[in-house]
Amino acid sequence: MQQCLIYNNSSLNFFRAVSGFLAMLAFLIQNNWLVLITGLLFFFGAFSVKFNFLYQFHNSVSSKLLKQKFTPIQKDSGELKFVYGFTATLFLISFFLLYFGKFVDFAWGVDLTVSFLTLLASFANICLASLMYVMFKKIFNKQ
Repeated sequence: MQQCLIYNNSSLNFFRAVSGFLAMLAFLIQNNWLVLITGLLFFFGAFSVKFNFLYQFHNSVSSKLLKQKFTPIQKDSGELKFVYGFTATLFLISFFLLYFGKFVDFAWGVDLTVSFLTLLASFANICLASLMYVMFKKIFNKQ
């Protein structure tokens, strides 16, 4: 199991909160381009924490300007990639459905549901995609 260091859990929560509010704003003003931006933020974060721009911004502001010290947290890099990849896939599917005008109500429902789950992960530290990852990992490791 490959581990990666997450230096600032509050930066992860900041990323989730901003992304959740961005997706909620996209739903409220019915702007499919905000859905695309949110999906791309998660898509870039799926490759590496270094490409997670909001995480890097919050981490640099809190550590350099505010001089806060953080102890590294060990996280499974596969878990973060799965969570970000799964969320990016849902947002991008929602965007393409909206862009092409197919199943528009379903697409907005997906956007709203994923934004609520992202905000839940931010404020309550309960990430459904992480739980799915752990469940899939247990299922496929038994075989």
